[in-house]
Amino acid sequence: MERHGVSYPPPQQDFERVLRTFQALAETARLRIALGMIEGEQSVGCLVERLDLPQSTVSRHLAALRAAEVATARREGTKVFYRLKSHIADLLTQAFAHAEHQRLGLPEHGASR
Repeated sequence: MERHGVSYPPPQQDFERVLRTFQALAETARLRIALGMIEGEQSVGCLVERLDLPQSTVSRHLAALRAAEVATARREGTKVFYRLKSHIADLLTQAFAHAEHQRLGLPEHGASR
């Protein structure tokens, strides 16, 4: 995972983008859909089958993820494929690793035991 430095204080537009990202992911169906794309590009049909959600629900939430610039789409014939934008998979991986640490009571990385 490539790490970038963060200037402090960040520009206001960065605050707004970060908030838009978290707001887009702060809904169970959208979070499940994003996790469905964590390993790479997926078709709408694959996400519908994998998540056992109606196609209209998946499409509506994918539109919200695209609007928040969390995901991108490409068309191939009649199929549309979606993928997470840069850094979002890492963000989700870290968030779920954090949740696992909390759930299992694991120590912080680098913390003295």
